[in-house]
Amino acid sequence: MALPRRQARRVIAVTVLAGAALLTVDTLARHAAEERFADRMADRIADRHGSGRAAPEVTIEGYPFLLNAARGTHPEVRLEADALTPDGIPVNAAVDLREVSELGDGYTAASVDAAFTAPFDSIGSQGGREIRLSDAGNGRLRIESDILGMPLVITAELRLDAGAVTLRGDSATVAGRPIDPTAPAIERALSERRRQLPPLPLGLKATAVSVGADGVTAHAHAQRVDLT
Repeated sequence: MALPRRQARRVIAVTVLAGAALLTVDTLARHAAEERFADRMADRIADRHGSGRAAPEVTIEGYPFLLNAARGTHPEVRLEADALTPDGIPVNAAVDLREVSELGDGYTAASVDAAFTAPFDSIGSQGGREIRLSDAGNGRLRIESDILGMPLVITAELRLDAGAVTLRGDSATVAGRPIDPTAPAIERALSERRRQLPPLPLGLKATAVSVGADGVTAHAHAQRVDLT
């Protein structure tokens, strides 16, 4: 037997309100958990690197949040934070944690992928000589400087070699005229730009380097990470 129209409207209204209430509770619980996770990670950063660092921005993925919380595992947690390398280079850290579980007063993650991006202007100058870096496209780095008052432009491919970022030139010009990118002087200049990556947090191991509009990025991965 069909419900009267007025009663049907009431049922629909109650259902909608109940759904909205559950969504609100789920959202509030998610935000509280994100703040708690961010505070925990900020404390860990302070313990290892000193105070004064802002808490990372945390996003807990997966819906409904409360169901995942009841199960004790979140499928994905994303963190973003500004940090400094040991030699003072600013980087933006974007970290993606998978299958994150709460363990006592800490957390564990089944796997972690991270990207640490250093802006071009923070890694350009070296030894008092001004070097201008930018994205040359197709994953290559554009390096601009002056030699004997003439503009020198080199494009190079970035490679990861035993934890160090190295460059291999694929084109070069002086005052707009092409020169051999494998010439000893060019190779020597590029070898001086070699940079050893600092130890990475969370047991991360560098897997690749890339160039983008925002700077040079080191990519890293780790399995079964303890975040306590």
